[in-house]
Amino acid sequence: MIQRYRYNAEAVPPTDYEPLLRGNSLLERIFVLSDCAVAISEISTAGFLYISDKLEQLLGYKAEAYKQGGLAFALSLVHPDDILGIVFMLQKELDYLFSIPVAERLAYRSSFDYRCQRADGSYIRLLQRNQTLDLDKTGNMLHRLLMVNDITHLKKDDHKMVNIVQYNSSSFTYTYHVLNKAIHKENFLSKRELEILQLLRQGLGSKEIADNLFISVHTVETHRRNILEKTNIKDTSCLISFALTAGFIN
Repeated sequence: MIQRYRYNAEAVPPTDYEPLLRGNSLLERIFVLSDCAVAISEISTAGFLYISDKLEQLLGYKAEAYKQGGLAFALSLVHPDDILGIVFMLQKELDYLFSIPVAERLAYRSSFDYRCQRADGSYIRLLQRNQTLDLDKTGNMLHRLLMVNDITHLKKDDHKMVNIVQYNSSSFTYTYHVLNKAIHKENFLSKRELEILQLLRQGLGSKEIADNLFISVHTVETHRRNILEKTNIKDTSCLISFALTAGFIN
């Protein structure tokens, strides 16, 4: 389904990435301390230019397995019930990316969650954030930054996968329902919901938020329930952790 977007881009020496390729022990320690696994994918070859030590620790596979197997190896680790959702989400992302002006494609980013098999056979749920790093002369992606976190403890259940698309000041989601294998697009969090989420991040309760925004406590509670439903997150504390990891609050 995504094959039509693969192309033979003119080779560009990845000089900007040489410090990573040579090995940077300080940067690797930062990734471990921040609990963030990092990879750089090379779109024209469907391979990986760089795999951080943290990704090896998280999933148990050596970097060489990713570099030799490329995207096909990475997809082989996705839970069988989630693989169709991943394919749909990648297709929707590429369709959207190609619909925006070339000059604005570097402003596009996204994040989606899925279950991935570790080397010991167990599955964990990952949140993967994606950012285009550079483009070729015709506007195709050359390299993409992937940042991966374990969010197994945050999700309410495995029935829904959420793909958050962020472009300039707007956001929306593609939601994939695992049970009926359906995907649909919807608005992500509204401006009001994001305001409430930011205030929750500051430690305010529903009454304080209601007073701050001049709305009723009932309205605040309704928004909180809606946010949890949209993101498929267990509770408010997990929601704040997820929002920070996904990058839509700070």
